[in-house]
Amino acid sequence: MTTAHHAAFPDAAAVAVLPPVPEPSAMDEVNHRVANSLQLVAAMMTLEARRIADPAALAVLATMTLRIAAIAGVHRQLCRERSAGQVDLGEYLEQLGAGLEAGCGDAGAGRPIRVAAEPVTVAAETASSIGVIVSELVGNACKYAYPVGSPGAVDISLCARPMGGFVLEVVDRGRGRAARAAPEGSGLGSQFIAAMAHRLGARYGWSDARPGTRFTLCA
Repeated sequence: MTTAHHAAFPDAAAVAVLPPVPEPSAMDEVNHRVANSLQLVAAMMTLEARRIADPAALAVLATMTLRIAAIAGVHRQLCRERSAGQVDLGEYLEQLGAGLEAGCGDAGAGRPIRVAAEPVTVAAETASSIGVIVSELVGNACKYAYPVGSPGAVDISLCARPMGGFVLEVVDRGRGRAARAAPEGSGLGSQFIAAMAHRLGARYGWSDARPGTRFTLCA
């Protein structure tokens, strides 16, 4: 198996276990344990990927690892902020963007994941759902939006709405949905997005970014 097969996975040694939380509350302790457990699962999946030769199976495992990392990010932030279930979604997306760039982007090769996010305080469950959606969209854009070897960014933006709520956008400047001849994955990604959006009670859709594809979610 070539090294390229594992480009989507972080180095297992880089998957850090959280330090102990001083004088934790019950909520702190729960988030701390969940975050550590998810980090360990992600590390084990990264190690397991090194034994897989089938590219399709490896791609599925990579996608699941990114989703687990998205959920772990929420709990990691809660452990630091000790905010009784509240998360700064803008800060969370910045952290998630950096993690996704390490996993499926490559800024050095002209494939950065760029985040422009306003501070928006949301419940941890909301941030968790947004993390799954963004991870799926960015992973999909990295795989399908641009020709192999070609540069191209993926942009994530978050804006607070004047009367409450927020607008999330994920945009690439690639070939666009209509121009992509090959099927884009198994369809599970779209089901995940629909399920998370339903959980949020949010409206969402795709549009032509001229060039590329824009995903917009209003919650």
